[in-house]
Amino acid sequence: MKVIKVEELDSTIRIDKYLHSRYKNLSRHQIAQAIKNQQVLVNLHKVKPSFSLKGGEKIYLQEEFFRIREEIKLAPLPLNPEPQILYQDKHLLALNKPAGVVVHPNVKNIKVPSIASWIILRYPFLKKVGENFLRPGIVHRLDKDTSGVLLIAKDNPTFFYLKNLFKNHQIKKEYLALVWGRVNKKQGEIQLALTRSPKSPFRRKVVLSATQSSSVKPALTKFQVIKKSDNFTLLKVFPRTGRTHQIRVHLAAIGFPVVGDKEYGPKTKKLPFSLQRQFLHCIRIAFFNSEGSYLEVEAPLPADLQNVLHHLHFD
Repeated sequence: MKVIKVEELDSTIRIDKYLHSRYKNLSRHQIAQAIKNQQVLVNLHKVKPSFSLKGGEKIYLQEEFFRIREEIKLAPLPLNPEPQILYQDKHLLALNKPAGVVVHPNVKNIKVPSIASWIILRYPFLKKVGENFLRPGIVHRLDKDTSGVLLIAKDNPTFFYLKNLFKNHQIKKEYLALVWGRVNKKQGEIQLALTRSPKSPFRRKVVLSATQSSSVKPALTKFQVIKKSDNFTLLKVFPRTGRTHQIRVHLAAIGFPVVGDKEYGPKTKKLPFSLQRQFLHCIRIAFFNSEGSYLEVEAPLPADLQNVLHHLHFD
């Protein structure tokens, strides 16, 4: 058994979040399950994952807690077709992520092929890169049904360098999005804070009031109109922050949801020209690499999205 003396805290923190900050190789879900299974005690008492630590408590970790990672391993798995490699050097890999593939799994779908499982098949040494064994070298993510540029770090210095760039909004990202409806202005910006939806931990919602909470995150999205018709508008979208589902939630919030978005878009509209997923593609990422050179990586538009644009009649 290991005993952790909780340091003095500026504010209270949930025990599952506290332990996740110390054991980043474990997911919040894994830690919560360990707490529920009494593999974690506070002052020798059973607690819930939501228990608030105030500072000064003693956390007792049973031996079973340290076997969690041993029981769950990310297996190298192939992807067919393989992701297109857009750029590669000794520090960095840039992929054109296909739609329909998750970037990294969680505990529940760890056996499903993902970008992460393909990475350790193709580049086994990347198992040691990053902070989480489920996310080898992965510093950001794209939604399952979003395609486009995805950056992978090949070593830890590059991983933390890129992570810091993303944190400080020093990486420029550009997306193409087809939305329902006719956007009449040429450009605009959406500045709406986001938080988790009470309906599901995987959904996000906008926060209209000036709520002060650690769970409410400021978010800014800019966009430009490229083409439009009576029923559709093609946008270039520039997320200035990197919140989960940011583009999709923001566009839906102003009345122009992404075509094919099953979570935030209309449920009854028929998708155009056999489209099977959301029309959202990260077409470009640009930044200064760790050696000071400006790097711009572009991902060509996939065939399914090209097919939709080919058949639509824009102004």
